[in-house]
Amino acid sequence: MIATRHTPKRTCLGCRQVLEQHELVRYVLAPDGELLVDYRHRLPGRGVYTCMNPQCIRQAVQRRQFQRAFRRELLAIDPERLNAALRAAIETKIISLVGMARKSGIVLSGARLVLDALAMPGQIAIVMLAGDVSAGIADKVVASASYRGIPIWRLLDKEQLGRMLGKEERSVIALKTGALAESVKTEVLRYKQMAGEI
Repeated sequence: MIATRHTPKRTCLGCRQVLEQHELVRYVLAPDGELLVDYRHRLPGRGVYTCMNPQCIRQAVQRRQFQRAFRRELLAIDPERLNAALRAAIETKIISLVGMARKSGIVLSGARLVLDALAMPGQIAIVMLAGDVSAGIADKVVASASYRGIPIWRLLDKEQLGRMLGKEERSVIALKTGALAESVKTEVLRYKQMAGEI
């Protein structure tokens, strides 16, 4: 008989839905009573959870669910600040994963290389386009990626994209298909949930 692996479940403080722990955002209290986002589930102390949904965070704050869960008064909780902290944590995770992908040799950078790879089906899993890329390059990359059904993430600027790769400015980068690219796609979808389309 094969043993099934137990995955812990937790309840969202906002919508009260029970989900697997890794699908939820964890929060812990700092010693001074400030509520902290623990996106990677690594901080010590008792944790409480919400869905990765701005509405659930707002509901949890409005209904004073964080205070109830921790059984104490907390410093003032601003749902917009929590959302911003969560978006920043997701962005940091994406940058970290792209750094790992670069070391693994599965990142292409520069419009010409990316466009050439996009012309070959099955090569590219996700495209990252700088927010300040020229309209001409953006139009070509978006058209090619959209035609192939490849997701496009547009958030950082050229300098930030380049820095992520340890290079000078980059207007577009792409990740080849594989496990790391799938992890990046998961994080991008989470970011979109929190921030809207990017």
